[in-house]
Amino acid sequence: MNRLLVISVLAAAISGCRTTSDYNVSIRNVGGSVINDAHVSYSDFQSVGGIIVPGGGCKHLFPDHPIPETATVEWRTEDGVMHREEVEVLKLVPKGFRGDIQFEIDDDNSVTVRLIPEQPE
Repeated sequence: MNRLLVISVLAAAISGCRTTSDYNVSIRNVGGSVINDAHVSYSDFQSVGGIIVPGGGCKHLFPDHPIPETATVEWRTEDGVMHREEVEVLKLVPKGFRGDIQFEIDDDNSVTVRLIPEQPE
């Protein structure tokens, strides 16, 4: 019985099967100013982040959490003001989605959620 379990786990690992999350969380600065202290959080998850230059981004690979209904995006603008935006996520994501859930921060301090599907190899 134990051998069957070990074989199943190894087969899943070898095939590239990711059982917890088939998505990444990314933050992209689509504005023209540097943003600081940027991160996305939900449940007890908090993404990598930090300083993001205009046009730049950062990515947290395969968070060990299901896709949330909502997420909180926080960042500090160049004037030192901390911003916080709650955004809906789950209702935007189709069943079986694999790829990046990208949180785009613009100069008007708006956050847009964009899905970037995984490209087949």
